Amino acid sequence: MPVRNLLPIVLLLAVIAAGCSGAPAQTDGTVTVTQTTSTTTSTTTTTTTIPQLVAGSVGTSPSGVGLAFATVFSFFVSAPSGGVPPYTFSWAFGDGGEGTGGTPSHAYTNSGTFVARATTTDSQGKTAVSTASIAIRTVTGRWTATIDGTALKPEPIDLVQNQTAMTATVNSTNGFGLATGTGNVSNPRNLSLVVTYTAGAPFAATYLGRVDDTASTWSGTVTGYAGCPCTFTATRPPAVGDSSTR
Repeated sequence: MPVRNLLPIVLLLAVIAAGCSGAPAQTDGTVTVTQTTSTTTSTTTTTTTIPQLVAGSVGTSPSGVGLAFATVFSFFVSAPSGGVPPYTFSWAFGDGGEGTGGTPSHAYTNSGTFVARATTTDSQGKTAVSTASIAIRTVTGRWTATIDGTALKPEPIDLVQNQTAMTATVNSTNGFGLATGTGNVSNPRNLSLVVTYTAGAPFAATYLGRVDDTASTWSGTVTGYAGCPCTFTATRPPAVGDSSTR
């Protein structure tokens, strides 16, 4: 074929190549993919719609308020959807700590309210973010312990937490005098305490129990008082602004 006849064909191919270069603009959200397959006898067109990636909600185990240094939370994201599975997860816990995976663990070392942030990423690199507020408290403060099955008046127990250790003072309302003691806090919200009364006939009382998910009630078993072991319930006022008590 003469060169002058080939020239229009070359120009046409150049225009087609220029029009196909690069990827078409695609906004975030639902993506529609159309695939056309041709044979010598028929043409088949298949359309697949990929929904927008939606992050699931962030949850923790245990639920409720945590205790600084003691409560080890296991984080998870419930039921993300859309995008192209499988999904991967990265985490920022709000106190500078970070993690990866579907169920990372984290313990907070300060009291306060922290925003945990989970980023869900699908296999195409699309991301979606979900968050949750995590309330952290200490056991420091005055607890008033009622001892069941006895005629004892409620005893005020003043606790001071130092990481996972704690000290206690009891100025007895039952005539036992002043007691001091030590104890510890452990996962998830367990408290153990031994206090020793030194006035009169000295004796020790041991409190073993767990704090509830609002960190305002501590209950369990106490030994050392006459007629015990007994169940006890110790309470303190809820923290101001604690989301779990609203």
